[in-house]
Amino acid sequence: MDERSRHREFEERFLGQLRARALGQVRGGLPADEVAIQPTPEGIDSVRAELSRLEVYDRDALEKLAGTRSLQLLFKRRLFGGLFRKTISRVRARVVAPVEPLLDNEKPGPVGREQVLDALARYAVMPKREQPTGVILASATGFTAEAKALAEASGTPTVILMGGREDGGWDVAMPALVASGPWAALFELESQDERLRRLMYHLNENANLVDSRGLSMSALAEKLGLSLGETEQLVRHACRSEPRLMTVVHEGKTHICRTPLAEEGNTMSIWSRIRRLLRLKPTTAERVRELTAQRVQIEQQRFELDQKVNVLEADERQLIQQGAAAASDAERKQVAGKLMRTRRELRRHRAQTQLYTQQIDIIGTHIHHLTLAEQGKRLDLPKAEDLTREAAQAEQVVAEVAANADLAASIEVTGETPLMAEEEAAILEEFKQVAASQVGTPAKEPEAPAPEPATPASSEAPTRAAAKAPPAPPRKEKDESARPELG
Repeated sequence: MDERSRHREFEERFLGQLRARALGQVRGGLPADEVAIQPTPEGIDSVRAELSRLEVYDRDALEKLAGTRSLQLLFKRRLFGGLFRKTISRVRARVVAPVEPLLDNEKPGPVGREQVLDALARYAVMPKREQPTGVILASATGFTAEAKALAEASGTPTVILMGGREDGGWDVAMPALVASGPWAALFELESQDERLRRLMYHLNENANLVDSRGLSMSALAEKLGLSLGETEQLVRHACRSEPRLMTVVHEGKTHICRTPLAEEGNTMSIWSRIRRLLRLKPTTAERVRELTAQRVQIEQQRFELDQKVNVLEADERQLIQQGAAAASDAERKQVAGKLMRTRRELRRHRAQTQLYTQQIDIIGTHIHHLTLAEQGKRLDLPKAEDLTREAAQAEQVVAEVAANADLAASIEVTGETPLMAEEEAAILEEFKQVAASQVGTPAKEPEAPAPEPATPASSEAPTRAAAKAPPAPPRKEKDESARPELG
């Protein structure tokens, strides 16, 4: 999807969710009884003015760009049993989209403070009775820190900045007074299911941590952009819906991890709970969960120890450089003493890290074997005698079908008669004759004309026809001179 289409989709999603949230929260979370939603022209006017500044006069470009749609939300409260309606808040909402990068179909950066002030300046020139009490600006690429600081400061009108996150969530910047009041519910555009999908997205993105030492709640809350309490509630919901997910507490910090083998079924059965209360032998899935919790704790300990090893290794390199650059033997001796202590501590930490690694390998191998054995038991696979019996039956059926097919081919009756065969042969011969006539036969050579009597002028070689003709007998002429004289 190109950048212009992505920003247009973001604009539709933002305005649609804001409209649905406003209609759903009146007579509930918001201090208003009804809301009137009206389209406004400042969005398309702003984009048209920016296109004019860039000297772009293309109507198609105006229709393809985001930021052309804007809304006004009039929140009203009923008074005296509905006889009167008082407007308690006028809110304007629109998307701020950088026009110039989108014209080149390039990804724009976050919206800055100047662009926010330029958008707010359009409302300052409006008549006093039409000026909004709150302005909601959204951006698909988010806002800079300076722009967020402008929104977090109290002022008139109240500015709310809502930036889109890569995982599909919202990054909201608002004044502290609004965040702690009832109007904050208007800007919670995400449903619980959408937050749960975002949580699963981050767990899949960090699958290597979730499957090894776990992901801490604080780190997950930072990735989600939620508070720690909201994240913990979301994790509990995820653990109930996904049986492989589990939480492990290590040194007061909660980590979410994933076991390779879940309980048979989506939830723990009543018998499993009773067995746990009576301290009976746990099932294979419960043993795998316990071993997974142990592995996560050891993985976390090894991770913390690796951080210390990294610090000691950096100190060791620094001390070596100091010793090499020392100007006197006394200074070298001091550095050598520090290096000895650092290396001694480093050897201890490395030995402990190796112990943790071996424990993790042992637990991981045991978990792997238990998982394979349990998964093999859960599948009701056919036995050897069943496979042999069904194979024999299948072979017999295939042989019978093949024999019947051969028999059907040998006894097939056709409707052809001897007369039809002769007629068909005659037609085929006719086809051959027509084809030969279309190709053409070689033309006959013309007959040679009779040879003319030889003349002195024509002493040429005899023609081909004359050469082939047999020689004519000599012609007898009457020659008086040849007769004998009578005496």
